[in-house]
Amino acid sequence: MKRIRKQSPNESLAWISLPAFLILAVLFLIPLCMTLGQAFTDGRGNFSLVTLKATFIRPYTLSVLGFTLRQALYSTLASLAIGLPGAYILATYRFPGKRIVKAVATVPFVLPSILVVLGFVIFYGNNGILNRMMMAFLHKDEPVFHVLYSLGAIILAHAFYNFPVIMNLVSTYWEQMDPHPEQAALTLGASRGTIFRPITLPRLLPAILSASTLVFLFCYNSFAIILVLGGGPAYTTMETEIYRKARMSLDGPGAASLALMSMLVTVLLLVLYLLLQKNLKSHEDFTNSQHQAQPSGTLGRILVILYSVLTAVFVLGPIISVVARSFTMTTGRSGPSHWSLTWYKQLFGLLAGKDSMNSAWIALKNSMAIALLAAFLTIPTSLSLATAVSGKGWLSSLLELVGMLPMAVSSVIIGLGYFFIARHFPKGGYILVVLAHLVIVIPFALRSVIPEVRKIPVQYLAAAKTLGADRFHVFWTIEVPLLKNSLITGAMFAFALSLGELNATLTLSDSTIVPIPIVMYQLIGAYNYQGACALGTILIIMSLVVFFVTETLKGKEHD
Repeated sequence: MKRIRKQSPNESLAWISLPAFLILAVLFLIPLCMTLGQAFTDGRGNFSLVTLKATFIRPYTLSVLGFTLRQALYSTLASLAIGLPGAYILATYRFPGKRIVKAVATVPFVLPSILVVLGFVIFYGNNGILNRMMMAFLHKDEPVFHVLYSLGAIILAHAFYNFPVIMNLVSTYWEQMDPHPEQAALTLGASRGTIFRPITLPRLLPAILSASTLVFLFCYNSFAIILVLGGGPAYTTMETEIYRKARMSLDGPGAASLALMSMLVTVLLLVLYLLLQKNLKSHEDFTNSQHQAQPSGTLGRILVILYSVLTAVFVLGPIISVVARSFTMTTGRSGPSHWSLTWYKQLFGLLAGKDSMNSAWIALKNSMAIALLAAFLTIPTSLSLATAVSGKGWLSSLLELVGMLPMAVSSVIIGLGYFFIARHFPKGGYILVVLAHLVIVIPFALRSVIPEVRKIPVQYLAAAKTLGADRFHVFWTIEVPLLKNSLITGAMFAFALSLGELNATLTLSDSTIVPIPIVMYQLIGAYNYQGACALGTILIIMSLVVFFVTETLKGKEHD
């Protein structure tokens, strides 16, 4: 007798995902193939391996790759050093203001990279707020800290940007772990410090490695932070070198060869991350009850207060500095500053500006239009992709890898592919920018939707089926309403990412496409920090609105 194979809940809806996968394949693979294809040419369209071979063995390229890996490693270690104490506090202590600490620490992750760069220049610069405060306190005439335009600035900015990833992922895993092994050790007389290394740390290691791999990938693909805070050729990474060859040297084959070399590394990192995620799930020993204690004794209270204060200063210092600087006006290059709305008047066209401020209002409208389109297109795409990925088995794993592939390719490389396409379609600039942003944000939106799809009880679908509803009707009347909040969360996240996306936009765009991040980059390059801060403040407000809306929706999902 022929066996009848039982279908998984979403297998009968696989056809819904097919158009989305085709769209993603076209939008991602065609630009990628155009980029990588350039690596096998001599610049005149003829097939050649000379450039590719020279790139892979050139000492300068290997030096750039080595520095890229080294700064990513240092940045990941710094993120661990800041994030793990926070994970320990959030997972093991219950104290007033815990949600505020967690929310404040998460804010950097939703901020555009160009805004982080600007905040660091204003706060940590030689004439920044921190140096001025220390100079006044120590009665010195010279800056106390020399942070900017160095490897230290790169590492500090990456740690600012990524320590919330370590803190949130590890603390979430930690607070859900079964506490019985630690409790058993305590009853045998062991102290908390004694049991951490042999018992707690090995159980946390899968979560730490998974989060660290993700942070390493982010730091490896970093662009704006390196471009501005690096300050010189000594701090060139693969991403900045790809941009330099493509847009400054006009060396398409050279840029494509570097892109291929860089992509091989990022694909390996993504595969490692997915394997660690799978290993993390196989090591789960969660319990429904969360055993958190109040800070024990004076030392525990001091630890919580100290970490909370330092995190607030570290996170909010650069952000508040940007906002405060946007309301100042300086008389002369080194004269005293006073409160003024000049930059906002120029921004909204109420006062004639100069340099890049003339295009700031246009840039604001451009960015809003691009981000709204990208967010709107993300909703049906992420829904259909998540439907196929949410099942079990090798096919779902393969589809998930396909959906996450754009995350393995840096946005600079994606922008480079669309830059090559733009040569054939010179009037399609805005459309190409929207499509490039869509490819970049889809994997992040998927991470918001897939977990919620997997949480839908199979009993709901079975009950509806017994009542005579067909699978398509169940999908629209039961699953889509249950996924509404996660879809909105993914769309809001896509909106925020698109709004501040600089890497692909700077690589792809020309003078006719001027969104907010490019204008901010131009203002920073022209040392018009007040004007950049005014535009940055608008970005901060938008990012915070997105953050609080998504946090509210997440809260409703867990109620």
